[in-house]
Amino acid sequence: MKAVDTFSEAIWGLASRPARTLATLVALGISVATIALVAGVLGGFEKRIEQLSFGAYGRSLVIRENFFVEDRVGSPRLSDIDRLRQAVPGVEAVAAWRILFAAEIDAGREHGQTEVFGVFGDYRREASTPLAEGRHITDDEAQSARRVCVLGDQAARRFFPNTSALNKLVRINGISCTVVGVLGVPENRISERYAPAILTPFGAASRYFTVNTVMAPDEASQITLILNDSRYLDRAQMWADRLLRRRYGIPFSQPSPFVYADPSASVRSLRQQRDLVSRLLLVIAGVGLISGLIGYGSAVAAAASERRREVALRRTLGASRTDIVLQFMTENAVLGILGGALGGVLALGIGLAASKAWDWPIDFNPSVFGISALLGLLCGLVFGALPARKAASAPPAGAVRA
Repeated sequence: MKAVDTFSEAIWGLASRPARTLATLVALGISVATIALVAGVLGGFEKRIEQLSFGAYGRSLVIRENFFVEDRVGSPRLSDIDRLRQAVPGVEAVAAWRILFAAEIDAGREHGQTEVFGVFGDYRREASTPLAEGRHITDDEAQSARRVCVLGDQAARRFFPNTSALNKLVRINGISCTVVGVLGVPENRISERYAPAILTPFGAASRYFTVNTVMAPDEASQITLILNDSRYLDRAQMWADRLLRRRYGIPFSQPSPFVYADPSASVRSLRQQRDLVSRLLLVIAGVGLISGLIGYGSAVAAAASERRREVALRRTLGASRTDIVLQFMTENAVLGILGGALGGVLALGIGLAASKAWDWPIDFNPSVFGISALLGLLCGLVFGALPARKAASAPPAGAVRA
């Protein structure tokens, strides 16, 4: 029998029983949809984790002043940077930040408040922020008090809504500085905090732009140690605390004068959340897949049993067992492809609805439809092989009398 004839017979066999064909498609589609939906949810969680842990965010140790101790020694100082770099093993880069909250900004007719970050050291390693135009603050400028600044994406659009901010003047708490660069659109959580803010050299922030503060000119709001491996964060904290206690004369019997924050804690928490959701979804997907495949296999077996007379008639007209098997396998292949495609569409629709309703992190790869169709084809061939062989092996005479 020619391939065209086999395909025509298969299509005729499916179309002659539309209700059973539709039920079989739905059963297989639900089975495939559960797998595709789980893959989309897990992919979304992984993408969100990648956004959180982008760059140096997942392997940084942040040192700030501890405001809840009696014997306070102030904020960490720039002079601590070299000591920390030498004493703490595995340090890849160090950055210091002087943060001004609610600074008054004037740019032409625009006025408002925003955060100002005074930067020192390897701040670009921590920020991981793209540049839209102009340039970053250089290392020499970061160590000086030059009045230059870089605007975040939102800050540039806010204070210069109809023109480029490059080479323009802005006044920070009444002191002017020149815009030398504009950051791009944030690509991750790290970049988002700089979008509405302004970056300036550390010396300029402490000397010119800081008002009403008790911090010394060389004191930083925070110092960030970027490690070469996130597994050594606990060890780095121990060495940093030991060094700073010795430097400021604080014994181990007293609380530490500094707070050590691990920004990757949120990433680990999200990974734990993803693992819990993964186990739940895998169980649901497994139950759904097994139930759907049982229903699909039962429908295929029942359809083959009901068509015994048709098979017997074709056998008496000269069709071989191979022709019968090929026809049934072709029907199952078509059902599998259509059911897999239906499963991909169902997964996409359910995933988008869940994402909007419950803020689920859904991320479907464009290949999900192809993989779903391939999975459906595989299920159709596997579960249709035995009924096809059984139908082709039945004696024609007995089938006609049945």
